Amino acid sequence: MDEEDGHCKETEVTVQSTSPVDVDSPSHDPFDPQTRSTTYKWITVVLVAGLSTMTALTCARESQLSTIIAAPVSPSILSHFDSNNALYRTLIVSIWELGEIVAPLLWGPLSELYGRQWPLNIANLFFVAFLAGTAASTSIQMLIAFRFLSGAATAASAIGPGIVSDLFPEENRGRAMSIMSLTGALGPVVGPIIGSYLGEKAGWRWAFWLPTIATGTLSLLILVVYRETYSVTLQKRKAKQQNLESGPKSPEDADKTPSRVFVKAILRPLRLLIRSPMLILVTLYLSVVYGYTYLVMTTIAPLFQDVYGFSEGASGLAFLGLCLGLILGAFLCSFLLDRYVRIARARSGASKPEQRLPPVLIACFIMSGGLFLFGWTAQYHVQFIAPIIGTGIIGFGLVSTTITLQTYVVDLFGIYAASATSAMLVPRNACAAFLPLAGPPLFDRLGYNWGGTLLALIVLVFSLMPLIFIKYGERLRGKNLLDA
Repeated sequence: MDEEDGHCKETEVTVQSTSPVDVDSPSHDPFDPQTRSTTYKWITVVLVAGLSTMTALTCARESQLSTIIAAPVSPSILSHFDSNNALYRTLIVSIWELGEIVAPLLWGPLSELYGRQWPLNIANLFFVAFLAGTAASTSIQMLIAFRFLSGAATAASAIGPGIVSDLFPEENRGRAMSIMSLTGALGPVVGPIIGSYLGEKAGWRWAFWLPTIATGTLSLLILVVYRETYSVTLQKRKAKQQNLESGPKSPEDADKTPSRVFVKAILRPLRLLIRSPMLILVTLYLSVVYGYTYLVMTTIAPLFQDVYGFSEGASGLAFLGLCLGLILGAFLCSFLLDRYVRIARARSGASKPEQRLPPVLIACFIMSGGLFLFGWTAQYHVQFIAPIIGTGIIGFGLVSTTITLQTYVVDLFGIYAASATSAMLVPRNACAAFLPLAGPPLFDRLGYNWGGTLLALIVLVFSLMPLIFIKYGERLRGKNLLDA
């Protein structure tokens, strides 16, 4: 088998499934995860999506419970440690993303080198331990450090889209990506509300103990239920059984030393990013959209507590607009993405990845409107529902953009979907970590109105990118991407 191009010679081998969940279907091939039962596929998607809700995106793609849950309780944390440092207040929320800059460079490539199963389970173990450390922190510096380590131990955001690619054919993949994003959107619905009321009633530590318990439970379920889905790893197992019978490996295979294979796998996200102009443009666009959303997110709790007089518990309700927007956007993508592929195949007998992209055109204009509405209504203290509606529009634009572009990248890069996703996550998470730091000085100098307008105008400028994606995407993809 040639691991680098992802092709394997078929052999006849019989293997019994060890998963406690029924994976059999009438045409079940133990080495082809796409022939596993529909029940098994969706159980896997829901579990990984639930874990992504607690850890890391999304895709594809949305805010995490353990990140969002920190936003409304950040004032309580500062008060507990006798600090009024605005930088600490922002870092409590955004330092998570700095840790996630490291995570994709490790877990995504490892999942393509050793399979999805053990990197996912090892990362989950570290994540639960570090999240527990966050809850038990004895200083604000210790808490921020554990927040960083927790972010670095997240694997679901990098590996999840690859698992969807493993399990679903192209014409059904968009719905699966949307379901993962919709499940992840439940984090912002539950997280700030639970986090704020726990912070107010039970203390801020329970805002972290709760996701620790939930993530530990999900991690155990994944350990029990999930079985390897990466086709290259499964075919390697198949070929290994053949090699035991057919003699030694070829000189070409022998020349692939473990160290060379490991280094090539770890560097693959960077090589994919460099060699594909299209991936660079998609990454840049997602980074801006995601960073602006986090900037607004870190503003919601202090805005509604300081300006609108919400209690800490009630301030969590201000996130409901953002969450509703995320849910509606995920439903829209679930309906449209696979439909575009089926229509294209019905007309021409084939489809192109670029045919998934039209929803991005609408989403970029919608998000600009949301930023504009949020800024101006917050500046003039309009009835509190108005800025909440603005955040809902922002959430709709965010998730519609993220799901569509991540599904496009998964279609484009095939067996290296996890590495391509990892390449996007690094700059995206960097923007999510650092752009919120510009929020306080931006709104202090320009006010919410002109600060929001500036952000909206920048997003409008970037709205040209979806047009480039659709018109020139096939030309900009880059050649021989799977040789990276």
